[in-house]
Amino acid sequence: MTGKNSLEQRVRDGLLFDNYGSLLTERQRAACDMVLLQDLSLAEAAEALGVSRQGVHDLISRARERMEGAEKAFGVVVLTQKLEHIGELLEENKDRLPGDLYTTFKKLLGA
Repeated sequence: MTGKNSLEQRVRDGLLFDNYGSLLTERQRAACDMVLLQDLSLAEAAEALGVSRQGVHDLISRARERMEGAEKAFGVVVLTQKLEHIGELLEENKDRLPGDLYTTFKKLLGA
């Protein structure tokens, strides 16, 4: 992947890791942290973990599958993105809403 899709995947990986990283094995978490978050190369992560580059690739692939499966089941990332969008719309239309309605929605959104 290159360009925008690559950036979108990196953002998604970060969101998935933030929400579902605790579901991964210790080695999967470590590999994801190094490669997906710290931007280490597969070779650098492999050296740190004492495995091959292919081993790191496999750890990350399995981790992504597990996190995507969890997201499919729970939808936390999608729900968070929807709530953020609602918050943005609320701010954009603040002047058009009654004050008490605006305040109530802000409280519901936890903002």
